[in-house]
Parts: sequence; C-alpha cells; structure tokens
Amino acid sequence: MPLATLHLSSLDGLVIIAFFVAILGLGFSAKLRDNSLLQYLAAGRSLSLPAFVATLVSTWYGGVLAIGDSVKAYGIGGLLLNGVPYYFFGILYAIFFASRVREASQISIPERLTQRWGRTTGIVGAVLVFLLAVPAAHVLMLGTLVHLLTGWGTIASVIIATVGGTLFLYKGGLLADVRAGLLAFLMMYVGFLVIVIWCLTHYPLMDMVNHLDAPMKKWDGNVGWLGFISFFILGAWTMVDPGFHQRVSSARSPEISRKGLYVCVGFWMLFDLLSIVTGLYAISILKPIPDGLEFFPLLGDQILPSGLKAIFLCGLAGTILSAMVGYTLVSGATFGREFIARLKPRASDEQIKTWTRFGFGLACAVAVGVALTVENVVVDLWYAYSGAVVGALLLPVTAIYVPKFNLRSTSNWAASSMILAFITSFAGLVYGKRTQNPSLEVHLGGQTFTLGTLIPGLIVSAFVLGLGEIASRRTLINDR
Repeated sequence: MPLATLHLSSLDGLVIIAFFVAILGLGFSAKLRDNSLLQYLAAGRSLSLPAFVATLVSTWYGGVLAIGDSVKAYGIGGLLLNGVPYYFFGILYAIFFASRVREASQISIPERLTQRWGRTTGIVGAVLVFLLAVPAAHVLMLGTLVHLLTGWGTIASVIIATVGGTLFLYKGGLLADVRAGLLAFLMMYVGFLVIVIWCLTHYPLMDMVNHLDAPMKKWDGNVGWLGFISFFILGAWTMVDPGFHQRVSSARSPEISRKGLYVCVGFWMLFDLLSIVTGLYAISILKPIPDGLEFFPLLGDQILPSGLKAIFLCGLAGTILSAMVGYTLVSGATFGREFIARLKPRASDEQIKTWTRFGFGLACAVAVGVALTVENVVVDLWYAYSGAVVGALLLPVTAIYVPKFNLRSTSNWAASSMILAFITSFAGLVYGKRTQNPSLEVHLGGQTFTLGTLIPGLIVSAFVLGLGEIASRRTLINDR
C-alpha cells in the first residue's frame, strides 16, 4: 500500500464528496418492484440496453488501477495483450453464449452446471464461482484510493472502503448496483477523456513517445508469440466470469444481451486506448515511476488543475466501486442461493436472501484478507489466483452452451475435472510463490513466456473429461 497522499484543493474535496453522495444516493434509492429473489439478484431480468451496457462496462473495468502495472510492463503492447483477447472472447460470448444464457430460466453458472452435470458438480462449481467472484482486487484498489485521498492507514482504508462501498447492496441488490453503475460508467469516460485531452494539449504526443524505451514501443509488449498465446488464452476468463454471466442473464431480452455485448466491446476498445495513452504519459512524466496502483492517481495529482483532478479521481473511484459491488453481489448470491440453498432445499426466498446478505459480508471479509496480503494485483490475483479457478471452470461451462461440444461424461467426471484442475493450478500457484516465479515463466525455443495457472488446469480438465468421455462411450456400447 502506498505512503503518498494527494494534494487536493477545497474544490476537489467538494467534487469528490458530491460524487460519493450521488453514488450512495443512487444505490440506496433503488426501489425493488417486489420482494422476490429474482428481483433482488437479477433486477427482474429487465435491464434495458443502456443499463446493461453501462453496468457491464464499468464492472468489467473495475481493475482500472492495475492497468498501470500492465502499461509499465508491456507499454503499447498492453493493448494487444490485455485488450484484444477480451474483445475476441466478448464477441464469441455474444455469438454463442448470450442468447442461450438469457433464454434459460437459470440465472447463474452453478445453476447451469447443476442442470447439465448434476448436483455435485453444481456445488463444486458454486465454490469455485465464489472464489472467482470475491472482489479482492477491487477492495485493494478502492482502499488504495481512500488511502491516497485521506492518508489513513492501510487496514483502515481497505476496511472503510469495503464496508462503505457495499452497504447499499444489502437493500437494493442488483438494481442498486446498476443505478450506481450508470454514474460510474459516465465518470470513467469523462475522467479519462479529461486527462488524455489535458496531456495531448500540454505534452506533445511525440515527446511522450520519444521518452519511451524501445521495448515499450513493441506491438507485442516484448513477450513474443508464445507469450501472446498465453495472454490470449487468459482472455477466455470472459466465458466463465460470474459477473459477466449475471448481467447477461439480467437483460430484458436475448436480443439486448447480444447487441449489448457488441456495444460493450466498442466501449472497452475506447477505454483501453484512453487508459494506455494515459499510462504511457505517466511513464514519461512521473519520475521516479510509482507503483502500479498509484500510477493514475499520482499522474492526475501532478498535472491536472483543481476540479479536473477531482473529476479524474471520481472516474477511477466510481469504476472500482461499481465492480466491487457487482462481484460482492455475485459472491453473496453464490453463497446463499447456490451453496446454502442447495444444502437446504426447503429454504424460503426470505431465508435465501438472509444467507445471501451474510454471503456479502463473508465475501468482503475474504476480499479484505486477501487484499492485505497480495504484492501485485495483476500477477497474484489475476494471472495466478483467478487463472486457477478459470482453468477449472472453462470446459465444463463451455460444454453447456456450445451444442457441438456435447460431452457424454457423467457428473462425477465433470466434478472431478474441476477439482483436480483447481488443485493442479493451485499447486502451481504455491510453487510459483515459493520459487519467486509467480507468473510461472517458462523458457522455450529461445523465448520466455508466462505459463500461468490457467493452462495447467485447463490441460488437466481436458484430460479428465476426455477419460470420462471414453468411459461413457464404452458404457453406451456395452449397454447396446
């Protein structure tokens, strides 16, 4: 956690306070149409196109402060490595998944796993989805901003940011999240447009480019084609992201979910361009170059005048807050509805809501604990921790939505594939930490690339499901 604090004027303070009051006001003023669980967790599956796009874009970019680490590591290549794979899989999701996700009566990944593979697989999937959705990265980033704004200590900043940012979720569920997300969406683009325009008008673009080292200017981020493949595979996270799935499930119609994803991809491309340009300017202007999570806030603090500085900081904070709330909702719903309710099938909607709210608190507690121990959001949380979960979920979930991927494997094989894949990947995570190689870099063919935890888990998952497919086919032949 950084030790610096920002230099804010009275005007900046007023703008930031007004923004947070507006965010909280929008969240707490959400009025549910009824007391049903569907209304609470999925806004009655009635999100309009603007609401769907705004909430999905801001939630998906909740890791905005960590973009600084990506820009420092890969320069211009960050657009290819951390942008293009997600555009590709976002479009793939729109083509193959979106309509099927929205048309189904089930609104969560564990529900679909249960329907396709059985109760055991659904419960294993619920545990993995909970682990994936825990908003540790967002808690850390929002805590970082609170620390920079106030100078409070590390633990206090993270806890206050987490509790204060999720309170309205307990009352309004997804609808409260969406209302806050609309303002967050507006501010994230306004904030970055402000700083990019300021940089371009006060610091010539070519001067900035000339300040960059040669590796920073390489289109592939200097990782080579094997490294690019590794990054590209990580983009498959999109296909099993529980927050992504929840928003698509909550759209008013399959058409809105499908068209909305195409619109989202366009907004993601725009935001990637704005954030990478901002990051490159930060590298050329800030000396010494700060830690990744301080990257954008310190740039805005140094170059922007009063008022504009606050707008930029509000854009950062709103984006992180929206994502933190969204993933807390998914974590809580997974705990209450997909885990506890499956163990207690006679539980009423009101009881499930109570367990879901308890899940919010549990997810936040886990997130705070993880956030206070990580060293690098990109490597520790995204590539290592989340990669381990994604590798376990990807093939069983894909088998649900892609008709031609019609595996005959039984529930036991599917559950085993997820468990063994996660254990394998988690073992790789532990090994990487102990050997000071958290991203599991591998040297092959004169190139160094990041193996990560996703690929080993995916290989194990494919192997186990393949064995299950062979066994199922043999059983079918013998029965005949």
